[in-house]
Parts: sequence; structure tokens; C-alpha cells
Amino acid sequence: MEDKLDRYYTNVLSNAEKDKHTTVDSDDKSSGEENLDELLNELDRELDEDHEFLSAYRSERLQQISDHLKQVKKNVEDDGYGRLQCIDNEADAIQICTKTTMVVIHFELETFGKCQYMNEKLENLAKRYLTTRFIKVNVQTCPFLVNKLNIKVLPFVVGYKNGLEKVRYVGFSKLGNDPNGFDIRRLEQSLAHSGVIEDTFEIRKHSSVNTERFASTNHDRSESDSDLDI
Repeated sequence: MEDKLDRYYTNVLSNAEKDKHTTVDSDDKSSGEENLDELLNELDRELDEDHEFLSAYRSERLQQISDHLKQVKKNVEDDGYGRLQCIDNEADAIQICTKTTMVVIHFELETFGKCQYMNEKLENLAKRYLTTRFIKVNVQTCPFLVNKLNIKVLPFVVGYKNGLEKVRYVGFSKLGNDPNGFDIRRLEQSLAHSGVIEDTFEIRKHSSVNTERFASTNHDRSESDSDLDI
């Protein structure tokens, strides 16, 4: 559309320059009016096409929203979403991490204060991100995973997507300078950038300052994504 307007502007300017030096007859004026009418009709057709595109885009987005809401409803009804679920069996934890599209698993000790703190944050996120499954497992019940993941420091949190590890947190070091706590938005932003929870406008709005840092961290992780290799 802009190209057509530019060409029309050029023609108008060119013709105006010629008019200064020549006498314009009625045929030339008619021709100019016809060119303008043709351009306006063409632009009108393009606007109709744009309207059709926007309508199609709107319909597509509505369908995506509808599908998302149906998936959320199904997830909640399946009773595995919307809360931080305690998994007692190591085999069940492995199956969830390998078979679930998006999952965050916290390897913990309930008696450890920092693990309790992490559980509170994950419980909060679980209620808001109903397409990601949040689970916790006692490290004493999963010796294979403790050895496999080389777990030595708690809390130890891993985010998986389609069975691939996308991000991990050892203690609170990735989540700020306070060794005893962190702003939940930092964890939320990091999980979103890793693709483990659905990104939202609210997250993007709050993450503008930290985008470069998180992008760098997650780029390093993405180059070495690994599954449980079981």
C-alpha cells in the first residue's frame, strides 16, 4: 500500500512540475482523475483484504484461547495441576517428568527451612499456571535421581519440557543476591523464559530489566538440554 502511495505522490509532483511549463488540456486532467480513482479503488480493496486478515487472526486467537481454557479445565479435573503435588514414589516422579509436557520438580527435605520457602513459592505459581505440573519429592525417596542429577545442595529445582531439562536451580543463587530468599517474580520470569511455564504479558512487562540476563542464562542451558536418559 505504501509503495502505491509513494508512486502516486511521485506522479503528482512530477505532473505538477510539468504543469508549470505547459498548458494542461481537459484530457490530461481526466487522465489524472482516473488515475486517482484507480488508486483509491485499489487501496479500498487492500483495506478489505486487511480487514479479512484481521478477522481471520482474531478468529484464530479466539480458537487458541478456547483450546487453552479447555486444556486448563481438563488439567484441573485430572487433579495433577493447580497445586504443588507431593510424589512419594521415585518411579512416578520419573514418569511425570518424562511424559508431561511442562513440569517443575522440587527435590526437597521437608525439615529444611529453605525447601519450605521454595515450596511456598511453587505452590503460589502452581495455582496460576495450570498448564504446568508442579511436584515435589523427598530426596531420601529417590536415590537414583539424586545420583543422576548429582544433587548435593538443597533446594534443588528442575524444569522439564517434553522430557528435556530446560532450567535448574541449585539453592537460590540464580534468583538474586539474598541467600535466604527471593522475589517470586524472578523465578516466574526465569521459568517463562525457559519455556517451562506459559509466558504472559504481565511477566514480560516486569522482566524488561532482566531479559538480557535471563536470556544469557537460558541460552547456556538450551545448548546442553538433557533428558533423564532413563
